[in-house]
Amino acid sequence: MIRILNRLIKKHLSKLSADQGVKNFITDIEDVFKQQKEEKEFMERTLTLSFEELNQINASLKENLAENRENHRKLEKIVAKQNALFDASTEAVFSFSNDSVIEKMNQAGIEFLNISPDEYDENEVHTCDLFMARIANVDKFNHDIDEIRHNSDARIHGFFDTVDSKHYEYYSVPEVVDGDFIGRVWCCRDITNIRENEALLKHQANHDALTDLPNRVMILDALNHAISLSNRHNTLVGVLFIDLDDFKKINDTAGHHEGDRYLIEFAQRVKSALKNGDIIGRLGGDEFVVIVEGINDVLDIIQINERILALCEKPFYIKDKKYYMSCSVGVGISPDDAVDAEELIRKADMAMYQAKKSGKNTYHFFDDKLDKIALESVLLESQLREAINNDEFILHFQPKFELENGNICGVEALIRWQKTPEQLICPDDFIPAAEKNGLIRDITYWLVEKACKTMVSWQNTSMANIPISLNISALDFSDLNFTTQVASLIDQYQIDSSLLEFELTESIFFDDIVQVQQTIATLKSRKIKISIDDFGTGFSSFAYLRDIDIDYLKIDRSFVQNVHQDRKSHAIVKSIIDVGINLGVEVVAEGVESELEMNLLAAEGCHIGQGYFMSKPVNEKALCTFIEQRL
Repeated sequence: MIRILNRLIKKHLSKLSADQGVKNFITDIEDVFKQQKEEKEFMERTLTLSFEELNQINASLKENLAENRENHRKLEKIVAKQNALFDASTEAVFSFSNDSVIEKMNQAGIEFLNISPDEYDENEVHTCDLFMARIANVDKFNHDIDEIRHNSDARIHGFFDTVDSKHYEYYSVPEVVDGDFIGRVWCCRDITNIRENEALLKHQANHDALTDLPNRVMILDALNHAISLSNRHNTLVGVLFIDLDDFKKINDTAGHHEGDRYLIEFAQRVKSALKNGDIIGRLGGDEFVVIVEGINDVLDIIQINERILALCEKPFYIKDKKYYMSCSVGVGISPDDAVDAEELIRKADMAMYQAKKSGKNTYHFFDDKLDKIALESVLLESQLREAINNDEFILHFQPKFELENGNICGVEALIRWQKTPEQLICPDDFIPAAEKNGLIRDITYWLVEKACKTMVSWQNTSMANIPISLNISALDFSDLNFTTQVASLIDQYQIDSSLLEFELTESIFFDDIVQVQQTIATLKSRKIKISIDDFGTGFSSFAYLRDIDIDYLKIDRSFVQNVHQDRKSHAIVKSIIDVGINLGVEVVAEGVESELEMNLLAAEGCHIGQGYFMSKPVNEKALCTFIEQRL
């Protein structure tokens, strides 16, 4: 532009070019054009920079827009998932505004409010009144949630029941934004099934599975409660411990299923005989307990006992068969007998056993003497265990004689308990206790082993080949390991088992005659002799004499004593001897205490005798001396 201007000036103003004014004018014009050029260049640079910057901003905006769209899609997915989870939850969830309007609820919440999903309108206003209308005890619920009325930040937890008898657990937390309370969320969980299962488990834990009566746990709890109340009201509490008599017969003859039916019917009969408030429970097996509260007179207990016993007079029908069963009842009274539930039941149990001993089908009140007997029994059991462990038993021997010629034909080994050097206890004082607590098996094992050792020690002496007889408990015959243990001891000590004789009482045949036959057959296969002891004193039956293989029949001492003076005893003894002879077994008379008795027995054909007249039971050393003197 300046170059064009210079050419025009030179062309048209050349004559004036020397004029200083013109020169200054031209210079000014040039300066203006230079400035204009600079401004133009500046504008061009500025526009270029602005365009680039705008492009960058535009690109950045496009990126931000794309990112925002992606974030929006992510948020939509998150909200969709949260809404799905919200509706999928089985818990009823409600979001309340701070003015108690339900702003949002899930599908479970809609169902909780009994609103049809098809009729539900999100735009419709639902207040908390709709929620409160579902709660059964509104006053209690309001009391439980009172804290949130005074503290909007409170978090609460509790339970309520609905008007349709459902059980709910609830949690409530505040909704807060930037420190401002905007509402509250409630989560309500249906725990009806849980509560029902808990109730069922609690019932099962406290009730007998067969009869649905209270079990031992619940009985103890109820009895302790009854005793506590009786102390406040100055009344008595009675506990009746009931045990069925010979219940085993039903199980053995009709089967356990029918036995269970009998137990159920018996329980219902007893329950019908009690007044409201009395409790009957089952401890197990055929044992029941009745708790009688608010007693002012013991006569009330007697009347209940008589009603229960009378219930058994009516027959029970099982598999179309008629059964008459009885029961024995023991009674404990609080506070007279005990002020503790466990102790009171224990004493009623002891009284029940006394009723059993009195002939069954009766009742018996607890007596302090029973407690003393029980304590002595516990002490005796402990001492017996120590005696077994410490080998405190010894054997005494009573010789047996052939009545025809007076020769010794064997000895009966009689166990003694050497409790102290000065105290020797006879079997009648500890064997019954050992049978009751199960220690008899250990004692019998000791007895058989001791007899085997004794036979070994007698070899090559004057007592070699002398048979030894041992008294065996009926409980040993019910032990399936008994014959195996006997055989093992015989083999271990290598004795002549034909010199062993086992004496059995008649009670051994009462329970399972088949098993007894098998046990005897096994023992006989080892050549062991079998004797029936105390014949005539128990439930004597010719049937078992016919059905089992025995070698000896022992007449009880009660018939032998004064047999020469008592006509009836003489007749009984003669009959037993005749039975033995006719069966081909040898007859042994025990308790022979005079020459007259011995001579009469011999005259009647009795084969063997033993008793004080011939020899008292003596220790092994004295027995050896006695035999050597007779050689």
